[in-house]
Amino acid sequence: MYITIGEREFCFYKMELEMIETNIQNIFAKFDKKTIQDLIQHKRYESLKSVVEKHYKHLLNLPVGKGLLHLKNEGDSFYKEFLNKYGDRNFSQFIVKGNEALLNQNGIYTIDVDDEMVFVGICSSSFKLRFNQHIGNLSPKSCYKDGTATHCHINSQITEKIHHAKINFKICPLKESDDVRKVKNAIIKRFEPIWNLRASNDEFLSYN
Repeated sequence: MYITIGEREFCFYKMELEMIETNIQNIFAKFDKKTIQDLIQHKRYESLKSVVEKHYKHLLNLPVGKGLLHLKNEGDSFYKEFLNKYGDRNFSQFIVKGNEALLNQNGIYTIDVDDEMVFVGICSSSFKLRFNQHIGNLSPKSCYKDGTATHCHINSQITEKIHHAKINFKICPLKESDDVRKVKNAIIKRFEPIWNLRASNDEFLSYN
């Protein structure tokens, strides 16, 4: 696929998505590097501190994930206050395969669902690392308010559609940051990718 911007053409190379596991639930519950007591000291969670200390004192010394899963299982929606907008959705594990030389570069990537472009993002690290170690293999911490909502958003959308739609990743290796910004902005303006537009109201979501 080629996209023309001004007098330049930018080539996007199609990569293959290979699903490993789908319908993964409660990824947030695997986060065990901090206790709830530790987490509420963090700036992003300090607004929850008084409520936790008043009503959930019995959970303070539990690992965060275990404590939040306990609340979920008890039907207490307060656990969601610790998670980003997409942190408690169903997820998948997948890898993106193709030309290794291209995947080891960085630049712009797009996601197509049934040949419709639905997302464009910037990749400052290698495409392979971004797709296979982050978006396609979510860490429990990604699900939290100080995690990576973008990755949760993309992964959950792919999980929702993978059984009834054809999904492709396309990559455009670019070295110059000016080119990256120019191409990303032009694509959003021209194609209005729906996953970007839906996410625009989430202050913690980026195009990365």
